[in-house]
Amino acid sequence: MTHTPPLTALIDRFMIELNNQSLSAHTLAAYQRDLERLARWLEASSLWWDITAAQLEGWLSDKTINTSSSTVNRRIATLRKFYQWAVDQQYLTHNPASGLRTVKNSSAKPTALSSAQIDALLAAPNTAHPLGLRDRTMLELLYATGIRVSELVDLALEQLDIEAHVLRVIHPNQQAERLIPLSPDTLEWLKPYLSDARAQILNERNSQALFVSTHGDHMTRQGFWLIIKKYAQQAKITTSLSPHSLRHAFATHLLNNGADLSLVQLLLGHKSPSTTQIYSHITRERLKKLHAEHHPRA
Repeated sequence: MTHTPPLTALIDRFMIELNNQSLSAHTLAAYQRDLERLARWLEASSLWWDITAAQLEGWLSDKTINTSSSTVNRRIATLRKFYQWAVDQQYLTHNPASGLRTVKNSSAKPTALSSAQIDALLAAPNTAHPLGLRDRTMLELLYATGIRVSELVDLALEQLDIEAHVLRVIHPNQQAERLIPLSPDTLEWLKPYLSDARAQILNERNSQALFVSTHGDHMTRQGFWLIIKKYAQQAKITTSLSPHSLRHAFATHLLNNGADLSLVQLLLGHKSPSTTQIYSHITRERLKKLHAEHHPRA
């Protein structure tokens, strides 16, 4: 085993390695946060290279209060990857995180907002104000297209084709773009935002971002998530929300209205059909209902 440097130095080296792997900014930020949390915890607990699997499980338990199973599993993946990298670099002789077990996903079937809740959320922004019109347009586009929040805030003007009624979406981890049709209702919000509200928010500043902040640049994912929660409170929505709530609603409502699962996979930008299978229960329930309504022996 080579000389063992401080954990903070190792994290910096590990993050440089990850930056060379073309991961998204969101994924990199998640790795960074997880490892920085671990480093702070280890300051009072143990030398990082002497840590055991039991101690790592203790840290995960300490950090999983009110934490979703997906977040816990991501932290486990972070630990496994970091410690395996340390082994490969000969800072360690074994990976203490290799035996960590992921937790069962308690939300395999996403709970979507109802159509009434969507309507209430969309109606919450004050569209007489430029920021309210921007927020309404973003919410409309998010629900109408099913794109990720990270994709929404990263949109550039050139990705929107008003004349063709199409939005070009490029995910950071995927080279291929996907084309998403824009409905007349969505265009009815985009047009006044682009012709009036956006210029007022920019206040003579230049930006290629489609949706701009008061600083004249792209909005952040975290900033827009706070906006969603604010409007959810105004709309008196008590259903548990996540950054993907409108994306889940988009997929669920499409399937409930007869869309094919493969079409939903294409629109969501899922590379693997298995990712879209979390919605398969919806199509099964719809088929049961259709069978019960129309089959003579049902």
